[in-house]
Amino acid sequence: MPNYPYVAVVLDQSLQKPLDYAVPTELQTAVQVGMRVEVPLRKETVKATIVSLKTASSIPNIKPLVKLLGSTSELSEPLWKLAHWMAAYYASPMQKVLKCFIPPSLRKEVKEQKQWLYSLAISKEKAIELIGPLRSQNPLYAQILESLLQSPKKGADLRDELNISNSPMQTLVKRKWIGKSAVASTDLEQEEFFPSKPKTLNDEQKAALGDIAQSLHSDRFSAHLIQGVTGSGKTEVYLQAMAETLSLGKSAILLVPEVALTSQTIERLKARFQDKIAIWHHKRSLGERSTAWDMLKTGKSQIVIGARSAIFCPVQNVGLIIVDEEHDSSYKQSEEMPCYHGRDVAVMRAYIENAVILLGSATPSLESRRNADIGKYKLNKLLARASSALMPKVQIIDMQRAFEINGGFTHFSPELIDALKLRLEKGEQALLFLNRRGFHRLQMCPACQHTIKCPHCDLSLTYHKNANELKCHLCSFQQLPLSKCPQCGASESMQFRGFGTEHVERSLHALLPGIRTLRMDRDTTTKKESHEELYKQFRSHKADVLIGTQMIAKGFHFPSATLVGILNPDSALNIPDFRSAEQVFQLITQVAGRSGRSELAGEVILQTFLPKHPVINLAAEQDYEAFYAKELSERKLFSYPPFCHLIKITCLGPDPIKTEEAANHLRTQIEQHLPQDTQILPVSAAGHPKIKDSYRFQFVIKTIKIKLLEQILVNLSSPLPFRIDVDPTSTFF
Repeated sequence: MPNYPYVAVVLDQSLQKPLDYAVPTELQTAVQVGMRVEVPLRKETVKATIVSLKTASSIPNIKPLVKLLGSTSELSEPLWKLAHWMAAYYASPMQKVLKCFIPPSLRKEVKEQKQWLYSLAISKEKAIELIGPLRSQNPLYAQILESLLQSPKKGADLRDELNISNSPMQTLVKRKWIGKSAVASTDLEQEEFFPSKPKTLNDEQKAALGDIAQSLHSDRFSAHLIQGVTGSGKTEVYLQAMAETLSLGKSAILLVPEVALTSQTIERLKARFQDKIAIWHHKRSLGERSTAWDMLKTGKSQIVIGARSAIFCPVQNVGLIIVDEEHDSSYKQSEEMPCYHGRDVAVMRAYIENAVILLGSATPSLESRRNADIGKYKLNKLLARASSALMPKVQIIDMQRAFEINGGFTHFSPELIDALKLRLEKGEQALLFLNRRGFHRLQMCPACQHTIKCPHCDLSLTYHKNANELKCHLCSFQQLPLSKCPQCGASESMQFRGFGTEHVERSLHALLPGIRTLRMDRDTTTKKESHEELYKQFRSHKADVLIGTQMIAKGFHFPSATLVGILNPDSALNIPDFRSAEQVFQLITQVAGRSGRSELAGEVILQTFLPKHPVINLAAEQDYEAFYAKELSERKLFSYPPFCHLIKITCLGPDPIKTEEAANHLRTQIEQHLPQDTQILPVSAAGHPKIKDSYRFQFVIKTIKIKLLEQILVNLSSPLPFRIDVDPTSTFF
């Protein structure tokens, strides 16, 4: 093997540019690109990643690296190519890109997740002899020994079974009555499942699977878009495509848009593929992620399922990548660089790995559908629901009329109340969707119209009744509600306005006493297993109604849910953003698709103040083709994606005047080198002008070819921090 006396590394922290280090003689044949190392920096030792091997260096008095952290590279050659592509395309330093590829579990050297297995350290006869007197002297010890007489138990299982802490178990270990040994956790062991067999496909599903299988056998890159109405059996096509991939000795990656979906999807995958699966998302502990990483890197797991960051996992011999609900905005990282889109990175990884990429959605993004129209993707349509289920009947309700009937404000039209009562009588379930959490949207003074805002963000504080606090949904600042106006001093006059999911739940209980409800929003899903618990509770019919934000809109399959109520989807249409219409159409279509997914007929009641709005009506009719044609013509007229690329550059700073000046300075730097077919728009305040005490000013660039701007963007300089967002999902916020 060749000797490399020098390496260039990128530090985990501090400097963004690569630094050169010497390699001790005994390590010169062992170093590899992508290997984790410790290097000296000033008076301390820091961790870094090798980005290149060198035979020479121009640095005088070069310091040697301290040690290698492992014997192999953490990134395969295809992943290195992907990292370099991301750094160029998203105009982001390699240090920031590597944060995506080298997870915290590796940066902190977290060991594989372990569990303790407890068993008897004495004979069964001796244990039985001890149990008798212990029943009166120390019942807990007796219970532990009795349980372990039957079989060895994991610590977590033993604690749950006997409702005890670790303390009595540790005492018995010290007495040498029981022993413990470490066992690896796969983080799938707690998932309940029943083995399942592939379902019989209908003709549309067979055609889609046939095209995918043909591509899998070709060993060449190909991209497929499955446009399937809600409930059309896209997941079954995914599962059978994955089975075909495994049969070829290859691996698969499945991306889902929300952590909330993983519980349901894991059930289905575990039932079909048993222990070949690893799970990857940010709510897993560092230890669990370390275990999953090792299983994928060593090939013990051939399937990974997770949110957008799962695309960076070290899956070996990738044959298939699936992006479910590919239109979903949660695949986009917008708050820090690199501002990547998980779907687009997945397409590029498939291209680099000569794999098949499969995008699925009932409402494909305009970019993906346009790619299918011009031949970049192979399009398969699933126009019928997979089982005997029919598409739900959708009824649009004019809420102005409902207000008149009620004599004032109401969440529920008479039609929705009657429909809810009918479901209760039949023992069926319902979903209520409102894309706003909290109890009241804001607190204000009616005397001077002053609204209580977050002191750190330019946003009204939302009232949460359960906690009796005003809370900022951007930075989580919280305070008690006010009784006196801080602006005009008016006393005992503060009022609440606007409503969220908490208020809907309270109002529903007032109208229908005894109704059982669950609520799924960010407030009820803060704990690690919250999503799974709520999903399983509703699936097992422990509630009649599930009330939620957009979390409940995506992919859930509840056979007993026959009614969906959509409450006030209008507000999003007023956001001055080129994607507003598309996002509202997708959201309504997806929510409506949760209804009537089995033999029971489904119904959707869509409550709106804009009953004549074309987007509302096209979504109610589930007419994607008409919406796509209308929206595409408007995008073409105003030159917006998919007919160009957008780049949003946001400058951030503590002073609004200096921040705006810095944004204009960045804009001038680009304007001086503006390529052809490129337009740069003026600087303006962001949709949320201030977040966490940081003011935000931004401008947007429209270009046909991003490559022409790559070098310009990399060389931008500013006295204030700034963020480059290539292909943003919003030009407003």
